[in-house]
Amino acid sequence: MGKLLWEAIQRSTTGPMMTEEKFETELFPTVLGDLQKKYRIEFDPDEPAMIDPELADAIFEAGKELLLEVGLLCKDTQRIIKFSQEEIEEAILTARHEVTVGHGREAITLSPRAPGDRQHPYCFNAAGIITTDTQLYKQHAMTVMQEPTCDGVIPMPLFGIGGMKNIAGTPMQTQVCLTEARIMNEAAAWAGKPGLFFGIPMTSTTPHTLISTFASGLYNRHNCTLPVQILQDMRVDYDRFNLAFYADQLGLEPWMSSSPTLYAYITGPEQGAMQIIAHTLGMLAYSGGALTQAMSVTVDGVYTGNDVTWCNSAAALAAERNLKLPWVCFGGTDSETLPLCDEHWYGVAVAAIIACISGMEGTWLSGGHTGIEARWVGEVSRAAAGLTPKEGVEIIKRINALERAPAPPPVPLGELYDLNTMRPNQLFLDHYRKFTRIFRDLGLDYPTWHY
Repeated sequence: MGKLLWEAIQRSTTGPMMTEEKFETELFPTVLGDLQKKYRIEFDPDEPAMIDPELADAIFEAGKELLLEVGLLCKDTQRIIKFSQEEIEEAILTARHEVTVGHGREAITLSPRAPGDRQHPYCFNAAGIITTDTQLYKQHAMTVMQEPTCDGVIPMPLFGIGGMKNIAGTPMQTQVCLTEARIMNEAAAWAGKPGLFFGIPMTSTTPHTLISTFASGLYNRHNCTLPVQILQDMRVDYDRFNLAFYADQLGLEPWMSSSPTLYAYITGPEQGAMQIIAHTLGMLAYSGGALTQAMSVTVDGVYTGNDVTWCNSAAALAAERNLKLPWVCFGGTDSETLPLCDEHWYGVAVAAIIACISGMEGTWLSGGHTGIEARWVGEVSRAAAGLTPKEGVEIIKRINALERAPAPPPVPLGELYDLNTMRPNQLFLDHYRKFTRIFRDLGLDYPTWHY
């Protein structure tokens, strides 16, 4: 729980009143634009990553000033919660810089790493697939968890259980989320990794379901974190504060998360990076968390491209230099339902390299929905660790210039794996080996790529 939680709640009842519409269409974008000009933050469309330390510091200062000037709008009271500069600086000074997730043999500690460090970013792979078929969901998870480079997983949302729908605010969602938790534990035990980190309960969309699922013990302080993420564009509600308090009561690690949408109220990646920093400082104040997820997406739902990766790397580098919080970013693409798609495999590799050269501690939803995709992102993360930022940018530019085969249609899991043994078939292995050869030619290497 953050030291400023009680103050934030109190200020949500006494702060300046403002309608949500005025906040998001007038105050927020005006201050954001003014700060971008003040700090001279500009995106170069030819660059896939932001590697300038001085610009990273400017982004951090702009993000901090954004929080101090705009504050957080409480949706429940339509009042603005303001923090002082001294309060935010105290939150920064007292922040934790390491987090241990998982337990037993599977426990890993996320510690600060700088761009170019030989310590690789950890990979928290997507486990399962969006479906109502629990058997298929579990099979996907098993293929992922058995991989040696799987450091943890993020469960994909279950849309239901057979005929039972996932309906928010009802016991049906709680039942579906409990099923997610049971499957994660069963698949991890099958893979010989009972202490694996399960990220966050992705099937849940309400605090009630989150709290009920943790009360079961299937998710707990050893294997999962509790989302306390801020809402889009500097907004919070009482659910955020209740979850932060609940995490403190049960000793759960808060999951701080910021995912700005580019080209909506935010004009581009520069403002996206600034908002991520402001979001992070706000969450740090009210939750006292450390583990931070930060990623951007365009208003059209695109998770790749120089604008997106520049935003992600800029925010990460700003945080690495000024906060040193355990930082993770999206490690997949918007083509993850196409496991044989060249664009997807190149995009996953770019995300892994961006994490290495930007000082991130990990990636989440890394790879795709199968074990071979998890293997790929894990191996690239390890192969790219130690690259200097300039070396990483050069490789990414070469990747972006490579020819892509047309995207094939989706392929069912049963055509990629023997579902009795959970071993990949020759078609999938050949696709994987094609990419290991390509990336060896690009200058990366990993021991298993020689077989």
